[in-house]
Formats: sequence, structure tokens, C-alpha cells
Amino acid sequence: MTLEEEITKLTNLWYEYVNKDHHKDRDCHWYIEKIWSYGQEPYYVAYHHGYIINHWTSPKCATEEMAQTLLRDKLKWELKDAAESLSGTEYWDENDKTGFPSYELRGLTKDQAYAIINNIKVALQ
Repeated sequence: MTLEEEITKLTNLWYEYVNKDHHKDRDCHWYIEKIWSYGQEPYYVAYHHGYIINHWTSPKCATEEMAQTLLRDKLKWELKDAAESLSGTEYWDENDKTGFPSYELRGLTKDQAYAIINNIKVALQ
């Protein structure tokens, strides 16, 4: 599988996760930009401007492949975090002794949440 194919697969999983909770359009866009500045050699930067992850920008990369690698790694890290979040428990405040499964607060059933978690885990292997 090429890096581009892998990134496409991971962005699809990210969309599946984001779409269930807080889907805002910009959460579903990931970018790699080639930049020419001041007559110097061009470089690449991967970035994301979402609500869930907020703002992320990779270091400058000499090649598009390196920018793709950093983007892939960022997506994997965020998906791992998403799976852990969905399988966790959320509390209303630190003194609340009754927690709720995170997926319930996102409007998901247990089966829906675990299907997403399983898809993420399979993709990250």
C-alpha cells in the first residue's frame, strides 16, 4: 500500500469517528502544501486546522514523501487516541462518582462505538 493509499484509508476512519460526534467540515481536511519562499528551495508542510485537534503543522520537510509520512503518523496517533477516548468513561466533574461511557455522550450505541474502535485498531496494526 502506498503512503497516499494509507493516508486515504486513515482519513476515512477519522471521518467515521468525527462524523459520529462533532462533525464540522474542517475536521475532515488534511493538507500537504509545497512552499516556495524567498528564492530558496521549496519545502513541504503537512497540516490540519480542525476543531477536535485544533491546529497542527508538521516541521518543514524536504520531500513530499516525508510530509506524507508525518501526516500518516499524526493520523495514526490521533486515531489511537480516539479509540481510547471512545472506550473510556467520562464524568461530569471531578467529584462525580457516576460516569458515563464516552460513546453514550457522543450519541452512539455500544455496538456502534466498538465497531469504530475495532476498525481503528485493525487499521493501526
